[in-house]
Amino acid sequence: MRRTLCFLLLISLFAVAVGGYLTVTYVVQQGDTLYDIARKFKVSPSTILDWNNVNPLRLSPGQRLVIPQPEGLIYTVKKGDTLYSIVKSFFTSVADLKAANDLTSDNIVVGQKIFVPVKSIGKAFNTEKGYIWPTYGVISSPYGWRRHPITKQMSFHSGIDIAAPEGTPVFASAPGTVIFAGEKPGYGLLVEVKGSREIFRYAHLSKITVYVGQRVERGTLIGRVGSTGVSTGPHLHFEIEALNKGETVNPLAYLPSSTKVYVLMESTEGMGGE
Repeated sequence: MRRTLCFLLLISLFAVAVGGYLTVTYVVQQGDTLYDIARKFKVSPSTILDWNNVNPLRLSPGQRLVIPQPEGLIYTVKKGDTLYSIVKSFFTSVADLKAANDLTSDNIVVGQKIFVPVKSIGKAFNTEKGYIWPTYGVISSPYGWRRHPITKQMSFHSGIDIAAPEGTPVFASAPGTVIFAGEKPGYGLLVEVKGSREIFRYAHLSKITVYVGQRVERGTLIGRVGSTGVSTGPHLHFEIEALNKGETVNPLAYLPSSTKVYVLMESTEGMGGE
């Protein structure tokens, strides 16, 4: 009972209103785990990791974690961005972003913080083949033999490269358990997720928002697009290894058509947020 009262007191002391949402600063207590804290606030561990730079497996008493209420992610507007380009990155709708940020027009400015409610993310995922595109972008390098962009030598490319601006969210293409989350030579910041029949690799990330042992569902935030490791620019290297073959396969055989990455049903566009 005493611990519960302390927890509630911390919330009341450190809750700050920002636009249409609150940020709560929670002070880590002895024995806390990221999973436990996420459950207390009814958010995903991935959301907490996206908002904070912490080691998810080594939380220390006294650390402060910023947690959004309601649950959501932040996107910082860059030059050339429009509301429509931002909603594609989060697979949501313009109506939802306008409602969540009290926007009365489509006008946005560089540096502006856009709040994206988690409940609205994924409305435009194309799920027709069971797997979703992990990020919104353009294929810059296909699967198979190619001339390496850095070494200029012919080599086998074990995945596809999806070019996207740094910071673009990366989502789990299919459910599974995280078996690696860290840095690997060549791959840079890498997340590996083991599903029932495949291992999915998400590489060159700028930020990782999952931890080893975490169960992720299709659409869980894995991290953000970056250019870490051996890379010529911001992109996601997406790789699928078939467990029954013990080798990589062409991700395009699993994913919906590259011309139908973002599919928003007309009925959802006008729904907006709550």
